[in-house]
Amino acid sequence: MKIGEVCSREVYIYTPEEPLESAVAEMVKRHVGALVIVKAEPKRVRPVGIVTDRDVMRGQVLLKKGLANLTIRDVMTSDPLTIPQGTGIGEAIDLLRQRGVRRAPVVNGGGDLVGIVSLDDLLPIVAEELGALAQLVGTQARREGVARTRAPRAAGARSTGRAARARRR
Repeated sequence: MKIGEVCSREVYIYTPEEPLESAVAEMVKRHVGALVIVKAEPKRVRPVGIVTDRDVMRGQVLLKKGLANLTIRDVMTSDPLTIPQGTGIGEAIDLLRQRGVRRAPVVNGGGDLVGIVSLDDLLPIVAEELGALAQLVGTQARREGVARTRAPRAAGARSTGRAARARRR
């Protein structure tokens, strides 16, 4: 499965020069934790930054200014990790982990914004894959039969655990 199949295509965008106060109001209104900051060119929308709720809080504290006195550029993360839409889920998770981020803009082959992916998008997919893996283990055990042959114990070796206790009774 590719990131382009799971990312959110509904992305809220702003430019770096806009007031931070309006961006935060949009985040609250839309119930989102991040906005993608873009450089709008004719027929192109390229991500140049990202601003998260954490960026807003850190920016206010570090710069000692209120929302009304800050622009998005003041607090945004410039040069954000972008993930090509053809990237596999595992590789995307590795990229997010390497950069230590929870969200990233998704781009097409030309570098234009097509979506955003977050841990919230990826966790259900990973959980489903782990569930399928667990079923595989269970299926294999049933196919081989419930009673498995145990390897012979070395001379003088002692059993531990529930099976050993059951034999002592």
